[in-house]
Amino acid sequence: MRELLECNPIIGAIKDDEDLEKVINSDCNVVFLLNGDILTLKEKVNKLKLNNKSVFVHLDMIGGISSNPVIVKYLKNEFHIDGIITTKISLVKKALEENINVVQRIFLLDSISLQTSMENIRRVKPSAIEIMPGVITKAVKRLHKEFPDLPIICGGLIDDKQEIIDVLKYGAMAVSTTKKELW
Repeated sequence: MRELLECNPIIGAIKDDEDLEKVINSDCNVVFLLNGDILTLKEKVNKLKLNNKSVFVHLDMIGGISSNPVIVKYLKNEFHIDGIITTKISLVKKALEENINVVQRIFLLDSISLQTSMENIRRVKPSAIEIMPGVITKAVKRLHKEFPDLPIICGGLIDDKQEIIDVLKYGAMAVSTTKKELW
């Protein structure tokens, strides 16, 4: 997995059928399939594989797929996927048992979610993790531009003075933090 990502640092994340065609014609060799349902999935995977793309299916976002771990083995055998993406620990474990690359998606909202995520990662040891959101200052900037009169408060994972300065610079009005040293 490390070698695949080192050679392909930009991953095409497909959210609709239009994106499917665009990623096929792009330089992205790794694709995160984030849409579809059990009826259209095989066709999409086959099309991507025919165009030499490594395909990771986000199980939590495909309609008609349950969180039952048996789906992992089915997709491996029938669809020949390169990996899965999920937030569900049971699916991470099953993918690893089946020798399938698994990207565990984690949402970092605050220090508690960070701690819980680290404990889960230590316990199940996925092939890779995807951290959401990737860039918070960009979101602050967009929200401030769209809603200039609405006060924005940033909270979660604020650990030092520079992070406070950064979010304030991009339009936040205040920061909430449990880090007592910053109070």
